Amino acid sequence: MIWKKNIYDTLVGCATACDEYATELSRQQDIEELYRCIFLSLDCSDLCRQVAVLYVRGSENTRLLARTCIEVCEKCAEECERMSAERACQIATTCRQCIRVCMTILEMTLRPDTETETSRTLFVALGRQEMLYN
Repeated sequence: MIWKKNIYDTLVGCATACDEYATELSRQQDIEELYRCIFLSLDCSDLCRQVAVLYVRGSENTRLLARTCIEVCEKCAEECERMSAERACQIATTCRQCIRVCMTILEMTLRPDTETETSRTLFVALGRQEMLYN
């Protein structure tokens, strides 16, 4: 699988947005009515982040988890659309973008081993980026 930065960025972007949204919802007064959306947002965040990790690593299990991610993102998007708030609609749109990215992962064909290896430079760059934010 050839690594594409936009796929990684979309997955991590969705993970971050859903995580932030769950935090926002947990501060609402009517939290009991928002439990399903909070939990789906957290599930979506966790799965998107994990697919991103497997994708960068070039794991053979990326597609397996991408299928699950599609289902959870779909549930999260539907739940957010029911809420009709502007922020909820933004999250639903982000989830739908992530679904498209996961479908792209599923459609990717395996290349010969020489093309499936992820560049060491990529891991060094990701490591440095994480150090900058930590």
